[in-house]
Amino acid sequence: MLFIATAPAIYDCPSLVGPTVIKRTQIEFYCDVNTNLTDPTVRFNVSFLFDYESDADVPVQILSPDNLRATLHERYLAGRLDKWVREWISTNYTHYDSKSFQRISA
Repeated sequence: MLFIATAPAIYDCPSLVGPTVIKRTQIEFYCDVNTNLTDPTVRFNVSFLFDYESDADVPVQILSPDNLRATLHERYLAGRLDKWVREWISTNYTHYDSKSFQRISA
């Protein structure tokens, strides 16, 4: 069994990047978690919120030190025009409140 004494450290606010257009056919948002941890057991749970509400249709992504970017694919944006999107980062110990928001617009 693994025990961690303190919450994993994020040295800067998580950043919401996007929208990013891919091959002129897809739109994605990204959440970048900024940490310098190399402990392979550390995990960050990333949820994307719409107007501050979670959605069961949008899966929580679990990030590790070797992959610190979560992707919000356009298939989860349907029906969310004019809503604010933001990320919510949590661990088993705490959550990190991001200051980045984006409005989904046409």
